[in-house]
Amino acid sequence: MSVDLARIRGWVFDVDGCLVRTERAGGRGGMPFPGAVEILTQLQDSGHEVIVCTNASELPPAVYAEHLREMGLPVRDEAFVTAGSAAADHVVAHHPGARVLVVGADGVSVPMRERGLELAEPGGPLADVVVVGAAPRYETADLNAAALAVADGAAFYTTVNSPWFHGGSGRSLAVSAAIAASITYATGREPVVGGKPSAVLAESLLRRLGVAASETAVVGDALAEIQLARSMGGAGILLLSGATSLEDLESLTPSTRPDIVVDDVAVLHSRLAPQETRQGASQ
Repeated sequence: MSVDLARIRGWVFDVDGCLVRTERAGGRGGMPFPGAVEILTQLQDSGHEVIVCTNASELPPAVYAEHLREMGLPVRDEAFVTAGSAAADHVVAHHPGARVLVVGADGVSVPMRERGLELAEPGGPLADVVVVGAAPRYETADLNAAALAVADGAAFYTTVNSPWFHGGSGRSLAVSAAIAASITYATGREPVVGGKPSAVLAESLLRRLGVAASETAVVGDALAEIQLARSMGGAGILLLSGATSLEDLESLTPSTRPDIVVDDVAVLHSRLAPQETRQGASQ
C-alpha cells in the first residue's frame, strides 16, 4: 500500500535495533543510531504525537526514558510505553478491581500500583489476574502462586511471547516469554500478550496518541512492529538495522508486508526532513 508520510500525525518508535543499537532490552548500555535524535526532535518540534515503545518490562517506563535522555534522545517519561505499562493499562480497563499477581520486577509492579491496582502476594488468596514480565531473577513462590491462580481460572498475561530479543547487536533469550511458557506447561493455558504486536498494546497506544488510526505509523526493525501497525490500523515502516533482513520479506503476503522499507532511521529522517534540508545535505 502507498503511504503519504505527510499525513502521519502520530508516531510509535521501537527502541532496540531502531533508535538504539544495544544488546540489552530498553536501550540500556547502547548507542543511538545516527539520525535517531534528529528524527525525534524534528517530529516533536513539528507538533506530532510521538511515543517510544519497547517490549522491555524489567524497569518502569520513567527509568528507560531517563536512560534514553542520557544518550541525548528527547524522550519524555509520559511518552515512553513498555509492554509492562501497556499491560497495566489493559488490566485497569478490562479487570477493574482485580487483585494482580506480578511475576516480574518493578517494570510491571510499579505501573500496576500507579494505576491503583491491588497486588497479590504468594501464600495469600489466589489472584484474579497474573501478569508475567521481565526480571533479573524469579522466585519459586511467585511461580507456584501464578500457576495455581491460572489453573484456577485467573486471567493470564505475558509481556512478550517471542523467544528472542534483538537489539541490533545480536540476540538473547526473552526470559519473560520462557517463564510464561513454564506456566503454560503446568496449566495448559496460553497467555494473552501485552507487548508487540498485540491488540492490548495497540489499544493502549491509540488511546495515548489521540489521533485517527489512519494517521499513525509504527517504526521498527522487527516484523512485530509491522503487525502492531496492522493492529492499530496504521502504516508499518520497517528499518533494516536490527532483526529483519530483505530476505525475510520474500515469503510475506501483501497484507503482512511493511508499507515502507528503509535501511535505518537516518534514511527515514532524510525522507521526512523538509525538501530544502534534503537538498542542502546533498550539496
